[in-house]
Amino acid sequence: MGEFDQPGDSAAQQPEQAAASYPAPAHPASASSPSSGALLPPATVPELPAWRARARRPLTTERILEEVGEGTVESGRVMALHRTALTRARLYAHHLRLLGTFFREDPEVQGRPEDADMTALKVAAGLRCTYNQAWSQVLDAHRAVEIMPLTFEYLRRGELTEAMHQMLLRRVRRLTDEQAAQVDAHMATIELPSVSLDTFSRHLRLAVQLAAAGALPAPPSQSRDVKIVDVDSTTGTASLLVTGPILEIKGLAHRLDVAARDVQRAQRAALADGAAGPLPFDLDGDLAERGAPLSLRTLRYAILAHTVLDTDPVQEPATPYKLLVTVPVTTLLGGDDAPAMIEGTTPIPAELARDLASRSSVWYRILTDPVCGIPLPVRIDTYRPDAQQRMQLRLRHPVCAAPGCTRPTATAAEDDHILEYDHEHPERGGPTSLANLHRLCWQHHQMKTAGLIDPTREPVDDSAPTRPLTTHWTLGEDLRTTTEEATDLLTPHTVRLLEHAAAEHERLAAEARSLHAEEQARPRAERVAEDRRAALAKAAGRKIIPPGNPPPDLGDPPF
Repeated sequence: MGEFDQPGDSAAQQPEQAAASYPAPAHPASASSPSSGALLPPATVPELPAWRARARRPLTTERILEEVGEGTVESGRVMALHRTALTRARLYAHHLRLLGTFFREDPEVQGRPEDADMTALKVAAGLRCTYNQAWSQVLDAHRAVEIMPLTFEYLRRGELTEAMHQMLLRRVRRLTDEQAAQVDAHMATIELPSVSLDTFSRHLRLAVQLAAAGALPAPPSQSRDVKIVDVDSTTGTASLLVTGPILEIKGLAHRLDVAARDVQRAQRAALADGAAGPLPFDLDGDLAERGAPLSLRTLRYAILAHTVLDTDPVQEPATPYKLLVTVPVTTLLGGDDAPAMIEGTTPIPAELARDLASRSSVWYRILTDPVCGIPLPVRIDTYRPDAQQRMQLRLRHPVCAAPGCTRPTATAAEDDHILEYDHEHPERGGPTSLANLHRLCWQHHQMKTAGLIDPTREPVDDSAPTRPLTTHWTLGEDLRTTTEEATDLLTPHTVRLLEHAAAEHERLAAEARSLHAEEQARPRAERVAEDRRAALAKAAGRKIIPPGNPPPDLGDPPF
């Protein structure tokens, strides 16, 4: 059976107990290409074990038509969806085999999972995905094809759906390769072509438990993590997810609760005494007006977000952390409700942006190109960028500049000269200018220093840029890709508003000049007579009430 041949009822039969060789699968549109087989070598079909857990009824075409009704419009649609699911499973298997082969034969990696970061960069460039997504796909492909070949064979045949196989990979990610192979052997004894998703899930949970039985679980200390989740750009909120050992998390919650109750008592006492001056943890400055302390829930947040973190004996950095919020001038003036951008990546509502701007003591003016939205450059002649350049680099590179990497550059990132700076003869080396700088996370900065990745930037007139800076990357020996720096997405919108306002101003000014010219062209006697008639009409409508007389009864008010 070819890789994309439509299967008949053989999906319900016991798998053949013989090893065979099949040609490299190819996309239907290029199956006849003589070079398609060069992408993947022939693979050996593993010997599948006999089924020990059977489905109640084989999943055949007759069974599907029996449930939906043969000869109806719905039956045709259901069969079309069924065939699409089979094709998707085979395409997904082909995708995994390509990834696995590429990873195994990558000269910089040679199949070592611990060195998969180079392959992940190349895959991210080819699949137009993030670096983290590419890393996950590479490791999944290695495990699916090399470690779990039995379930992968069912996927290749189209007898295991793409969703089921992805569920399988998710459940075994924390297992060792030996344990994953045990899960693979157990699941191959299930009638995978016909069992329901519920049956598959229950057997998968059992297989994972059996494989991990007797193994020491990962210590909770390995699960310590803090990350931002649930970013809601509509309301301008986000959540901080703190994960760790139960005792540590309960201890943190207890300390927050005790501190919040202490602050609440202090707020209540200060309000009762009418104390002058600022109240503790008065986040919005309205405690005195409200006359009541903040809730414990709000105070827990206030203590967590607004207290100084003790890092003794490590010295805290001298400069405070800066969060860049770019706001269009039309939003600040109230002429538009275009959102602001946090670090150039996360939009926040206009009202929140105006509130932040009203309470900020320092503003920075960022000029951007009106066409392409890139921040206009600044120059410096020293090795290290100055504060203004570093701020603009953060605007241009809110995440690591390496292709596909999504690590933010607000904190753990390093400024890098694309063309190396010559410390002995600065005039000969790469300049410290925005045209020759970008920001890299520490990992990709090390890879660039080691020569594993090599960026080159297209020449551009730094004094008058007309387009975003373009960087060409060489990943490994011969793979190349191109990236562009981030631009201000709101600049075109703001420019259109300003152009519309300017055009409207010109139109109204032209109308006013035209009316003025028409008025001046009229005879002076005619204009004077018209002004007198208007004054008399206005005076005739007035009612003069003599002093001392009561006002006339005007009836009930209209509201």
